Amino acid sequence: MKTVAHCVTPYLPLTARWIHAQIAHLRRYRPVVLTQETQNLDSFPVAAVHDAGAWPAPRRWANRLVRKVTGEYPFYGGLLQREGACLIHAHFGYQGHFCQRARRASGLPMVVSFYGEDGTRYLRYPRWLRRYRRLFEEAGAVLVEGGAMGARLVEAGCPPDKVRVHRLGVEAAEIPFRPREPAERVRFLICASFREKKGIPQALRALGRAREARPFPCEVVLIGDGPERARVLEAVERSGLGERVRLLGALPYERVLEEMEGCHVLLQASLTAADGDGEGGAPVVLLDAQASGLPVVATRHADIPEYVLDGRSGLLAPEGDVEALAGCIRSLVEDPGRWPEMGREGRRHVEECYNAPVQGAALESLYDEYV
Repeated sequence: MKTVAHCVTPYLPLTARWIHAQIAHLRRYRPVVLTQETQNLDSFPVAAVHDAGAWPAPRRWANRLVRKVTGEYPFYGGLLQREGACLIHAHFGYQGHFCQRARRASGLPMVVSFYGEDGTRYLRYPRWLRRYRRLFEEAGAVLVEGGAMGARLVEAGCPPDKVRVHRLGVEAAEIPFRPREPAERVRFLICASFREKKGIPQALRALGRAREARPFPCEVVLIGDGPERARVLEAVERSGLGERVRLLGALPYERVLEEMEGCHVLLQASLTAADGDGEGGAPVVLLDAQASGLPVVATRHADIPEYVLDGRSGLLAPEGDVEALAGCIRSLVEDPGRWPEMGREGRRHVEECYNAPVQGAALESLYDEYV
C-alpha cells in the first residue's frame, strides 16, 4: 500500500471534518498526517500522526524558529522519507507553501487543496500572491471545491490546466433522513462560526423582515460561537426575534445532527467580509442539512450554487441582499408543501455528488495520476 502524507494544521478542528472524511475512505493509499498541532483526535482518529507541537523542546523550538524565518517547515523532509511517502497532499493553500522545502528535498509530487480564506482573503496580500504563484508552478494539481474557487485561483495566476474540482464529502449514510412536513411553528437552523463571512446578522434580519408583513410562529436554533459573538447577540435583539432564538453555542457534530433533525429550514447567508474573507468553496453544513432532508435558504456566494440546487433543494438570494433573503424565507413558509420534495432532492444531490465514499474513490484516482 502506497503512503500519502497529508499536511494540515491543526489536525483536526471540528469545522474541518471533511478532511478526515477524505482520509477515512482511502483504500489503496495509507494516510500519514503531518501537522503543527492536534485537535479533536478522539472524534477524528487517524493511525499515523506526526505532531510538531508534541516534539521534544529543542526540536520544537528549532522548528518554530526556522518556520518563522523562512516560512517553511524544516523537518518534514525526513518524516516523508521515514514514512516512505510517495505523494504530498497539502490541505489549504498556505500549507502548500509551508511544505515547499520538504517537497523539494524529497522530490515528491504534491497536490494542494484550497478551501476558504486561503483562496479568498490571502489573495489580497502581495506576499502571499507571490508565494502562491511559485506554488502553482510546482504543484502537480490544485484542488478546489467548485468552479467559483477555481476561477478565483486562475485569476490569481494558477494555470487553468492545473485546477481540478474535487468535491467534498459527508457521510450521508450516517445522517438520518426525514422529509420535512408542514408545522405550526417553523424551526429555522443557523449553524456557523460567528465570523463576518457567515452572514448571521443578515440571516436574522432577513427572518425578522419576513415576519413583518405577515407574522408566523417560528423559532431559531443558533449553533456556533466566535469572535463576532457580540455582533450576533445585537442582531438577535434588533431583528425582533428575541426569545425565539435558542443560543446553543458550539456543539459536537453528533449534537448538531440531533438538533438538525428537529428543524425545518436551514439559513445560511454567507457573504464576502470586509477583509476579503469568504467561504471559498461552501459551508459543509449545507451538505449535512440537505442529506437530512432540510430545505435550504442561502446566498449565491462562492460555490454555494453548486452545493444547493436553486428552486429544487433550496432557494438562493443574491449575496448581501436581506430583502431578497426575506423573500425566499416567506416563499418557503407560505408554501410548506414544497418541503418534502426539496428534502428528497437535496438528499439525492448529496448522495450522488458529495458522498464521502464516492469522493474518497475519486481522490484515489487523482492520486494515481501522480505516483
